[in-house]
Amino acid sequence: MFKGNLLFMFGKVALILSMALAILVGCATKSNSFNQSEKETEKQDQKDGYKIALSNSFAGNSWRSQMLNVFDAYAQKKKDAGEIDEFYSSSSGNDPQAQINEIRNMISQGYDAIIVDASSPTALVPVLHEAVERGIVVVAFDNTVESDKVYNVNTDQVEFGRIQAEWLMEQLGGKGNILLIKGIEGIPIDEDRDKGHREVLAKYPDVKILAEGFGDYDDATTSVVINNMLSAHKSKGIDGILTQGGGENAIVEALKQHQIDPSTIPFTGEMLNGLFRHMKESNVKAFATNQPPYLSAAALDVALKVLNGENVEKNTIVPLPTADNADLDKWYVPGQPDNFYVTWTDPENTFKLELEDVLK
Repeated sequence: MFKGNLLFMFGKVALILSMALAILVGCATKSNSFNQSEKETEKQDQKDGYKIALSNSFAGNSWRSQMLNVFDAYAQKKKDAGEIDEFYSSSSGNDPQAQINEIRNMISQGYDAIIVDASSPTALVPVLHEAVERGIVVVAFDNTVESDKVYNVNTDQVEFGRIQAEWLMEQLGGKGNILLIKGIEGIPIDEDRDKGHREVLAKYPDVKILAEGFGDYDDATTSVVINNMLSAHKSKGIDGILTQGGGENAIVEALKQHQIDPSTIPFTGEMLNGLFRHMKESNVKAFATNQPPYLSAAALDVALKVLNGENVEKNTIVPLPTADNADLDKWYVPGQPDNFYVTWTDPENTFKLELEDVLK
């Protein structure tokens, strides 16, 4: 009898506990559903006003400074238009760990998108994947990253080399002696541009490379390289100079020092204000292209498209800007230094920027 009563009591308790558990699960489910719905509502409310951050690595040259200025100016326009609530940019230096720490801070601060000019194509991947897993849109540009979870925005650096070499071959009629000045030894950009140069040069057996060297994309290094080349090969006759860019001033000055009229030697370079000044003042014949600072604005556009639900390719190739002497008046900016990149906006100015917007 006692045993039966005990079983009955245990059965009753079990039933009560089961009912209580069901109620708790139901409440939890309702609570989770409510929270999820609340988050979706918040996202919906937020869709026209995002928080965007840009994480830059190295900031020690004029290109990086202009790139950041372009981003800030364009982001401000987007904020004024109500598409962005908040934007922020920072530079952490070339140490990947410092940039990783900065990106982690951005993740914790709840940014909707993080735009990255990476210090490493691989070291940043884990922290960027962490951001993606938290629903943050990640866009890398210029120095991109090796990940199919991240959107990459860049130019075609092999094409960069091709169009430079093609222009020079047109000027020389496909024959003659040239000097070849590359960039920084061992970096991917130099290797890609050099590949483009050689793809074109291979089609012209009557073109002879008298000498080649690394100019490091700066006037100081290029000055040493070009003066050594001219001293050794001037007597053989130099018809053109194929250079990736960054040492345009050094090339013009070296030609003058060796009593060669700069207007008689066509050469290639980057779209720096100094090159256009030499076109104007010394009638230099040149062709220019470059990695445009407005890549940061293009990356911001990609981030906003993804946030707004548009279907965007993982890799966006931005067309290279180009110019020669015929474009002098369009690109030359009197009053700006020689190291000012004239490509502060794209040729059509689709970003609707003014020069004053990016000068700081």
